[in-house]
Amino acid sequence: MPDFRGKVCWDPATAANTISVEAISPSPAVFRATHAPLRIQRARLDGRQLVLEGQPVDERTVLHDFLNHESNSGALLMPIVGESGSGKSHLVRWVREHLELVDDGRRDREIIYLEKHRTSLKAVVQSLIAKADSDELKQLKAEIDKFTADIDASVLARRLIHSLNETLVAETGRGVSGPARQLFGPHGLGALLDDPHVSEFMLQPAKFVPQLATYLLRDRTKGDKDRPPKFTVDDLPLDITDVSKASALAKKWVQVLSAKAELQEIAIDLLNEHLETAINRSFNLGMGRLLEAMTLVREEYHRQGKEIILLIEDFALIQGVQKDLLDALVEAAHREGATRLAPIRTLMAVTTGYFRDLPETALTRVQANLGYAYDLDVPFSEEDTGEEAIASFVGRYLNAARIGKDRLEQVGGAEPPNACDACPLQPRCHDAFGASADGFGLYPFNRSALTRMVHSTASKDEPWGFVPRTVLGSVVRPILIEHAGSLRRGEFPDEAFSESFPTADIDTTLDTTVRSFIDTNDQVAGTRRKLILEFWGDAAAQGIEIDPTVMEAFALSPMAAGAQTPLRQPRREAEPSPQPSASPGTAKTEEKTYPPSVQRSLQNIEEWVTRGDDLKQDHARAIRTVIATAVAERYRWNAPLMQAQSNVKEKGWPNNATVVSIEGSAVAGITGADSAPIQFKRSATNSRFFQSLIRAQYGLDQVRGEDIRRLATLAERHAGSLASRVQRNLEVTDDGLVLGLRASVLGAVLAGRCWPGMSIEELLAAAVDDGDAWEGTGVMSRPDRWTAALNQHLAARSALVKRIRAGIGISQGSRGAVGMIDAARAVPLLEEATATWAWETPAGSIPEWVKPAVKPFASWSALIDGQVTMLKGWLSDIRMRQPRSTPGNHTLASIRTAVDRAREVSLSLSAQRAGELDALLEQAGAVEWTTISTLEDDLSRCFDDDRPEAARLTARIRTAAQDRGASIEVIRNLLCVADEWLDEALKGAELRASSSAAKSAAVGVQELIAEWRSLAVEGADQS
Repeated sequence: MPDFRGKVCWDPATAANTISVEAISPSPAVFRATHAPLRIQRARLDGRQLVLEGQPVDERTVLHDFLNHESNSGALLMPIVGESGSGKSHLVRWVREHLELVDDGRRDREIIYLEKHRTSLKAVVQSLIAKADSDELKQLKAEIDKFTADIDASVLARRLIHSLNETLVAETGRGVSGPARQLFGPHGLGALLDDPHVSEFMLQPAKFVPQLATYLLRDRTKGDKDRPPKFTVDDLPLDITDVSKASALAKKWVQVLSAKAELQEIAIDLLNEHLETAINRSFNLGMGRLLEAMTLVREEYHRQGKEIILLIEDFALIQGVQKDLLDALVEAAHREGATRLAPIRTLMAVTTGYFRDLPETALTRVQANLGYAYDLDVPFSEEDTGEEAIASFVGRYLNAARIGKDRLEQVGGAEPPNACDACPLQPRCHDAFGASADGFGLYPFNRSALTRMVHSTASKDEPWGFVPRTVLGSVVRPILIEHAGSLRRGEFPDEAFSESFPTADIDTTLDTTVRSFIDTNDQVAGTRRKLILEFWGDAAAQGIEIDPTVMEAFALSPMAAGAQTPLRQPRREAEPSPQPSASPGTAKTEEKTYPPSVQRSLQNIEEWVTRGDDLKQDHARAIRTVIATAVAERYRWNAPLMQAQSNVKEKGWPNNATVVSIEGSAVAGITGADSAPIQFKRSATNSRFFQSLIRAQYGLDQVRGEDIRRLATLAERHAGSLASRVQRNLEVTDDGLVLGLRASVLGAVLAGRCWPGMSIEELLAAAVDDGDAWEGTGVMSRPDRWTAALNQHLAARSALVKRIRAGIGISQGSRGAVGMIDAARAVPLLEEATATWAWETPAGSIPEWVKPAVKPFASWSALIDGQVTMLKGWLSDIRMRQPRSTPGNHTLASIRTAVDRAREVSLSLSAQRAGELDALLEQAGAVEWTTISTLEDDLSRCFDDDRPEAARLTARIRTAAQDRGASIEVIRNLLCVADEWLDEALKGAELRASSSAAKSAAVGVQELIAEWRSLAVEGADQS
């Protein structure tokens, strides 16, 4: 059996060369091979509107009517109307191809055929007067030939601008009122075109005038884009650069037109109204010249006894001669009872919009002589889906693509062969993919896929519309050419197919139950399987089983054995429902109905995945609220342990896309949605989950247990995300808490409550102490700068510690005071905080709640240095008078002895000095003299050059921080006062040295001083 996998029964290059989206391009053989009946309907003229009536007709009916309809005036104008791509030119060409067959060799008809691509003025004139012979006509042809030979498109474009300027300047605007009047005359729109800067703007290659000039001089060739038939707003100089270079009048008009949209429309109408006059001026043809020529042509053929058959493939593109040509076409052949001109029958293809804009004279003649047009804008409908017509149309093009242009032209006028007849896969292929009524295989399409793809590419305004050019250009050619590679590789239909062909609103979509089933059971080719079921399987209308031949052709493997076929879950809709959904997933149930608001939500969620629609804001908000609330209610505020928050929506966990992001929702693109902790992709599984949440929210049934379990799992999984968001909102993240703890510890350093080397328990106790009891409790004197810094910190410490406690502790309820600290979380943070015993501004931002407490830390090093310097001075004063080796009690005894001896030798103390010494001696007797040695050791570590710098810095902080009580100051004061007294005593003794008693006292004082001094010397020697 031949292998069907990746079969491509056409050559993509041959298909591209054979299938054209324009009726002008195919050769006669290809044209005949691909022609399929068009949708044509007669449309009655109602003013300038067309009203479809009767039943569709075929091409032969149009041809018969065209050739046999009698016109009283001898001038029949039969319009073929339709939008671009509807097949108007194709119908005109079909008439041309069949005229000889129906005329049966008649010689009394002269056929003039204006082809769509031969739209240069020279070609148009030559076609119209080709066989007529007169001196006037010869001169006209000669003038046009010479003109077109001597000019290029750029020169003609400038002439057109100049001619438009002259024409508009000459217009007086008589009878025109209102704002439009200012556009007429020498200071109006013509003056704008006369400005060189503005004209250069209008001569840019992409603008209308240069394109028009090109097509007036040469015929349209294959591959050329459609030429715009007239001026549009884009051609106005509204966005001209460097407008300052323009004249004052031109600048004024640019400003006025830019500001007034109504004047823009009037300006465009004026330009288009005078375009034909400008073209005639540019070609040195007077208005009415072609009318005269056509009159001569009709007179000549009248003499020959002929009727003129004029076929115009696209009237809108015959610019420059339209008015004259229309006048000539409707000019009556019979006058005053006699025939003076040859009768003329004109079949004219014209777009619907252009037809409505035809001059009143022409419309009146059509109304009088015919009363209708043939309209090709005949859409299909829900009753007449056009499935067979579409298959017939596409089938002929598929056969032509398989055969190729060259072989078709070899066949000539004979009926083309069916390429499928020689294919060994034909029976299987036609059975699986189908064939048109003519027997042409539809592979790689089938009827369902073709119809859906046609709907997908149709205009949103005309969802049932069938535009042949669109079908060929957007469906047939892309699949045969661009998708041939993916078909060969076994990747068709792929993502590019999905993007090119979204499901149309009028088509049913693949039910989410089926989509979810495939997502679960086909992890390899689930996306392609869903596309095949939706397009080739008509949304699984006959079940989810795919024809084995289709699976083989598209390289699709069967799903795993044992997969259970999904049961569709009907969706209840509100009653009464004026427009029940066509989706099988929205079937009505008999026993209950859903409220309209719920039904709208469920429908939108369904089409969010099946059609790729946006999830509407209110529906997405409801889903986000359920999920975000579930996470918040599930969280126990214990991982990490922290104070419960009563309103998490205001604390970093709002019910919006920054927390729950849903792909394809109306606000998914807001700032922060990309980093939302909970994110949902567009999938059938998520669609069903969302529908369950909506049903549960409203207390309805059909809530799947697996979806409730999934919600609970989501809530558990994202508890940490909620905690992180709340912490970040409260600025109590780990990083923020580290900074807060460091600030608290450094504040405690200033208060003498902690320092490096303390246990972690002691540090934690100090860090969470709000300091309310600290103020005024310090005993040791501090520098004024230190005291000021401490007081400034204490003013902000309460708020600082409160936030720290909230971040690492829990309370009774959401508003109670913190009663427990989570040491498991706090200790690592504190260790990180105390890794540095200084305040350095972090690279990131500082939490607002930390900033007030750290303001005095800007001069942290200076604070530490000031305290150490003061302590060092105190120690120096002490060691000058009391060596380290001398015990404190020895020093006290020596001082008391010295005082007693002074009294013995009559060196009595003053009352003030005596009281001071007695008080100091009493205080010094109560203090701990070992404090001095401890300070000395601490200071030695601060200045030990053998220690690392970091160790010395730590020692300085430790030394400065500790509150050593009053001992050092008392001892220092005692020694200094005693020293001062002895100095004073010695001086007094020397003054009294003149008497023997005085000499004896002086000697006594000197001995006392010697004894006092010996204490220091003795200590120094022993040290």
